[in-house]
Amino acid sequence: MATLASRLQSKKVAVSFSSGFFGFYHHAGVLRALEEAGVEPVHVCGTSAGAIVAALYGAGLTSRDVATALLQIKRKDFWDFQFPFTKNGFGVLAGERLGAALAKLLPVHSFETCRIPVSVGVYRVRDGRSVQLRSGSLILGVRASCAVPYLFQPVEIDGEVYWDGGFQEKTPLGHLVHEDVDTVFVSHMPPREHRNGKQPKEGLFSNISFFADTPPEERRERDRAAVRILREQGKTVHVFSPDRIWLGPYSLHKAEEAMMFAYERAKAALASEDDTLSGSDELK
Repeated sequence: MATLASRLQSKKVAVSFSSGFFGFYHHAGVLRALEEAGVEPVHVCGTSAGAIVAALYGAGLTSRDVATALLQIKRKDFWDFQFPFTKNGFGVLAGERLGAALAKLLPVHSFETCRIPVSVGVYRVRDGRSVQLRSGSLILGVRASCAVPYLFQPVEIDGEVYWDGGFQEKTPLGHLVHEDVDTVFVSHMPPREHRNGKQPKEGLFSNISFFADTPPEERRERDRAAVRILREQGKTVHVFSPDRIWLGPYSLHKAEEAMMFAYERAKAALASEDDTLSGSDELK
């Protein structure tokens, strides 16, 4: 049996990065392992933390460039408190600093000028639907995908107001049914309650946005259903969902450790003939 890497190398691969609080370091490690294994995605998509990595890679950065860019980010680069009530909704962080940081890191600033197709998952406030943004401002799109409810201000784009896509749908998958790809590699981060089978520690941000959003089990079922549909349509789906080092805004000193943790596990999974090394099978 061939290794997972060799099976991916000859395919039209889309990579989907799930949401996960400060999980972009984890995704960057996975991306590096994929690139070193010779996997060249033809489409990348992501939600929330995953949207950042998808945008950076799709806009032209190599995996190492993505890692370097993310390791430069400090809390001051997105920690812009403001009066929390605006016409678009509530949020204690304006998000302008995040936008400025993205403007410096992204080599191109629109979806249309990315080297490969990029899409990011957002939650449309008007009708409560999960949608994919794939045209217009890449910076605004990523900001919207990362607008964690009640932490960040909602983002307005062309008259529509958006929140973090992970508010309702953890992993952008359903739209890939219509993409010209035959294989989907999912970099999935288990919900925060799945930390080595233990309950997460309580902290300042332990429950942010989760008192009013879609229940975790429903979001997992949405992902499972999307995977089933993709497979029914003849697409191969590989889910990589290992444990990870959990970070927050006050633990960014562990960012490189978290990135290497994910890289080593993804590297081992890609080099193996055993698909069970990919981690959790909860989406299968």
